[in-house]
Amino acid sequence: MKPQKTAAILLIIALTVAILYYGSGFLIPLAFGILLAMIFHPLSSWVEHKGMPRWAGIGLSLLIFILAFGILTGVMVMQTRSLVKDWPKIQEQLVKQEQKIEQYIIENIGIASEERIKKAKDKLAQQQTAIANMVGGFLGSLFSFFTGLIFALVYMVFIMLVQRRLIKAALDFVPKSRRQEAREVMHSARQTASEYLTGRLLLIGILALIYAIGFLIFGLQYAIPVALLAAALSIIPYIGNIIGGLFALMLGIATGGSTTLLLGIIGTMTLAQVLENNVLTPWIMSREVNLNPLATFATVIGFSLIWGVAGSVLAIPITGVAKKVFEHIEGLKPVAFALGTGDGE
Repeated sequence: MKPQKTAAILLIIALTVAILYYGSGFLIPLAFGILLAMIFHPLSSWVEHKGMPRWAGIGLSLLIFILAFGILTGVMVMQTRSLVKDWPKIQEQLVKQEQKIEQYIIENIGIASEERIKKAKDKLAQQQTAIANMVGGFLGSLFSFFTGLIFALVYMVFIMLVQRRLIKAALDFVPKSRRQEAREVMHSARQTASEYLTGRLLLIGILALIYAIGFLIFGLQYAIPVALLAAALSIIPYIGNIIGGLFALMLGIATGGSTTLLLGIIGTMTLAQVLENNVLTPWIMSREVNLNPLATFATVIGFSLIWGVAGSVLAIPITGVAKKVFEHIEGLKPVAFALGTGDGE
């Protein structure tokens, strides 16, 4: 590869990252709006084929989303009310458990010092400030989330209204001899992203049910909200399941759970992951994005660094769509090949 070409590629990558980072306030809601439009496109098209106006399909899609989101939010609020109320007690229990561990180390291993003990006491004194900061940060994040959600829904409506015009404008950039191929690529990319997201949402619902049943059987307090949170985190590949499991274990320890409860949490999470990887994913995910593990992990981490939690959610569908497009662009076929699965032989 010529030095000029290498420099151009590196410059394009740097500019892309800069645009994604500094334009996140605009691009994240837009990306969610595009994905929501992809998800509800089949429903909107079905309504139009029944002879109804386009706005009817868009309105029905918007209504379904708002109802589903409202029901889920209501369930979460009702279930987490007692968890939020008892959170200071949970924090206190965590501190006590930490002190027990430190005391055990002092008595049996002998590596503690006066400085370490002083740090532990200082940390206990800072708990109220930490809780206040956590509540303030949570409220700020909640406000940003709902603001972004409103913008995403507005983008979804506008995109669905002018989608044919946008498709025609995109096709005008393609030579006439390749426009049919471009249409097929756009259809395949939309279908892949839509089916990935709808399938992932169904998986989250099934995982939440499995987690809730297992946690309730073994007597975990706040089993339902913890199950919903752990299942929702599974949308982040590899990392999400680990975070959800650690949170469930932490809560089990904080509420004075027995060894049986902790083993039950581990067993429930393990069983759910085995079912997800070997039964649920092959059954539900009819059209995979076909990204190899390295590409999946790297894109999730990369998008997370640029866009935070939203980036970890958007990473897989965006990369999957990009791979579909790269497969039909001569100069980018090697990139699509590198992102794909198989042994490459």
